[in-house]
Amino acid sequence: MKFCCPKCRREEEVIGDTKPKCMTCDVSMVQETTSYKGLWMSPHFVLARMKLLIEKYGYQDATANGRFKKEREAWTSAMYALGLSEMQNRQWWVEIETEEQTPDTKVHYMDQSSGRNCIQTQSLEVVDWEEHVDDAVTVIKQKCQRAYPAYFCLLVLARNGRNLDVEMLIREVLSERVPFGEIWIIGCLSEGLMTMVRIFPSTFRLDFETVQSLGKLGGQHDIMRKLQRGTSTELQELGFVYLPLP
Repeated sequence: MKFCCPKCRREEEVIGDTKPKCMTCDVSMVQETTSYKGLWMSPHFVLARMKLLIEKYGYQDATANGRFKKEREAWTSAMYALGLSEMQNRQWWVEIETEEQTPDTKVHYMDQSSGRNCIQTQSLEVVDWEEHVDDAVTVIKQKCQRAYPAYFCLLVLARNGRNLDVEMLIREVLSERVPFGEIWIIGCLSEGLMTMVRIFPSTFRLDFETVQSLGKLGGQHDIMRKLQRGTSTELQELGFVYLPLP
């Protein structure tokens, strides 16, 4: 089994000992978590994880290899969650779907406005607007030809650096049967500056700086897990979780 020291982050393969201690720090090591199942990850954790993935495998592999599809979808969802946090002054979390074919990811926040914990969730279908595709209309129309629940949100990551003709795009999209409750396009304007544009059912745009927006969420834990106790829903902070890169 793989273990990691929560203090010095030294990783080690251990055989025959289920509770090893770090030989350097003399603290109990943490066993690897092998699945994303049930994990609510903060935008900061997801974005930092993608950065580590790029450092380990290189930008081209990390952003194109099918092996890292879930991590890329989580990154796009984390940027969207960060934008929502900026708009609404709430802590949003990213969860990767591990059992069903759809949605790709979910984003959650805990609503306590009624005096009790109530989880609010958006289900996201994530798609890339690739460099070889001329316009976003093609990407969105392909998705609109499929059947999705009306509460799903389509999230398009613009990766090709092309300008977006929002008015033309809206006209084209409205000529289709749109199965989604919302359609957003998210992209990078310059280093550290992101934009997210809603084109359906109404138009809205938000530009935000990632570092500044992450700074506002400084108190957000890295990873949480939902607990169900009777009729009450609570979140458990998991502390250090050893989630090795794929």
